[in-house]
Amino acid sequence: MTEPASSAIARECVEGYLYTAQPFELWIFRRPPARGGIWVPVSGKVEPSDADLEAALRRELREETGLEQPGPVTPLDWQVPFDAPGGEGTWRLTAFAVEVDPAWRPALSAEHDLAERVSPSVASVRLHYTDNREAVQRLAARLEPRLGPNPIGAVRVFAQIGPELFEALREHRPKRIALQVPAGLVRNAHDLAEEIREATGAPVFLAGRPCFGACDVPMPDEVPGAEIAVVLGHAPIPNIVLPLPTFFVEMRHPGGSPSRLVEIVRAGGLPMRLGIVASVQHLDLVAPFEHELLRAGFSPKVGTGDRRLSYPAQALGCNYTGAESIAEDVDAYLFLGTGQFHPIGLALATNRPVYALDPLQESLAPPIDRAAIVRRRQLLVAGTRDARRWGILVSTFAGQNRTATALSLQFRARRSGREAEILTFSRIDPRDLEGRAFDAYVNTACPRIAIDDSDLYPRPMLTPPEFLMALGELPLEPYRFDTYH
Repeated sequence: MTEPASSAIARECVEGYLYTAQPFELWIFRRPPARGGIWVPVSGKVEPSDADLEAALRRELREETGLEQPGPVTPLDWQVPFDAPGGEGTWRLTAFAVEVDPAWRPALSAEHDLAERVSPSVASVRLHYTDNREAVQRLAARLEPRLGPNPIGAVRVFAQIGPELFEALREHRPKRIALQVPAGLVRNAHDLAEEIREATGAPVFLAGRPCFGACDVPMPDEVPGAEIAVVLGHAPIPNIVLPLPTFFVEMRHPGGSPSRLVEIVRAGGLPMRLGIVASVQHLDLVAPFEHELLRAGFSPKVGTGDRRLSYPAQALGCNYTGAESIAEDVDAYLFLGTGQFHPIGLALATNRPVYALDPLQESLAPPIDRAAIVRRRQLLVAGTRDARRWGILVSTFAGQNRTATALSLQFRARRSGREAEILTFSRIDPRDLEGRAFDAYVNTACPRIAIDDSDLYPRPMLTPPEFLMALGELPLEPYRFDTYH
């Protein structure tokens, strides 16, 4: 929401944060593509027939969700003035918390096309407006005596490097900030560090290694004394606990013209039933692009993934469950972003044709040759069936540690007459495996290490599903992608 141009209030509005107490979760609602496709709470204008603000809220709840008998309705003492659409002066929004029964399910009106009940941390990530996230913080604070301390606030999300990020950092008054950037921004890292330092007055230390994902954030021993980590280019993974309070700067970019991109898709002869997947940088393009596809006669679908994903349509290198959720409704996938990393993972996870559309270059790549990748992986698996000594790799990173999986694989290997030892690393490096007496390895850390970097390692490197294929516990077909949850 925009800041108000004046202090005179022309109209009152209300919004309701629907929550369940046990477990503490919130209902969030997605507007349809024509209204931005953003996630919001229930909200609406106060009408002359409404006796007061709470009466207006109860009416909106009935109209938008079918909720007739809410539980306690609690003012959050949170009012936000904003510039009304169409230049109609300054409106004011008043926030309420509304408890609902865990068994209740909303009946959606035309205001929203999807509703989900999520944890407070996921709600804080998905809700579009900054004041929405602040209201969730207030709700958590109100409920803390009943529910105990709540971890909301350890993670914050920003679209770009700018005043909002700087103000949040100044509020925390950190003695030292750790800054981590993706490989593509390494050349600019010192300029970015200087920009943050000048804006906040706090020392900024650059993490020496680039960030390859939200699971690959700076560890306390990498930047001793850092009180906050700033991570560029990634969205948080809601179901992992990070070692430091972490501010994710997603580096959002609107991309090209949705109408021009649709013309490129049409000229490319893509199927009409398309699943839309995007990198986090281009998620803001998804809703307007989906809208233009509909106008052009396509049948686009956007899926919502599991608890590891923050947003609908989002892709992670280890998780494409959002795309998988719509697999039966699409004939192909269209990825909005750059490079082949996500299209390859998407093709392996879904077994559908995958096209990549670069919104910045306005170029469409041919579909991924999934069959060729699978054949290479199957040949690698077949070549390890006689391997007797296995090294099982475990990462100590917060978002990659699968020790339980490693122990299970070790048991299975020994049960089948193989030798297997577990090796732990922070970041796995091919040089650390040189000279070891293993015939092959199974990697329980990032699944893309085995798939994308296999040629860098001195011995064959398999994923856990591939390892079970090598043991004969799974067939080679259908090929199974190693998905993190």
